[in-house]
Amino acid sequence: MLNNINIAGLSEFTNEVKDAPTEGKATYGIALDWVSGTKTKVKTKNMILGNHKIIRDFEFAIDEPSQLLGVNHAPNPAEYMLGGLAGCMAVTFMAGATAMNIEINKLNIEIDGELDLNGFLGIDNQANVGFPELKFIFNVKGNGSQEQYNKLIERVMKYSPNFNTIKNEVKMIGELKA
Repeated sequence: MLNNINIAGLSEFTNEVKDAPTEGKATYGIALDWVSGTKTKVKTKNMILGNHKIIRDFEFAIDEPSQLLGVNHAPNPAEYMLGGLAGCMAVTFMAGATAMNIEINKLNIEIDGELDLNGFLGIDNQANVGFPELKFIFNVKGNGSQEQYNKLIERVMKYSPNFNTIKNEVKMIGELKA
């Protein structure tokens, strides 16, 4: 164990996926139910990893602050998105550090961005509705060198699924069932 990650398990899973690439395919999903106003409840769907069904039975609430017509009961969708991004970046960083035999004592990731709600409100059709940029900072302490940490951040930017989903255009396929 290093960084509380099973080194042998990481190596075994990596080799398993090398030998059978379909074992590296992961299917995720959620179901959202509207509660009231801007408040919603999200439930995770079971995950499929390779040929394995993994039970994922988690729920979380989403809301907006009162200034954005909510009741400030829970994080808003943007905060969850940024949290999911940071979480995926952290997993990728820590898996890489463990594979490189670097002990990490502290990892903190900050992500900040600014939205122009003039677009969301339909006031300015030219306004970017999404985040035009996201700034992130890795605060790390461990026995690695600056060069190793830089390589780990490069690895995050290349291999983190959530980082690349946000960085690259993703095809969105929608349908309505009334």
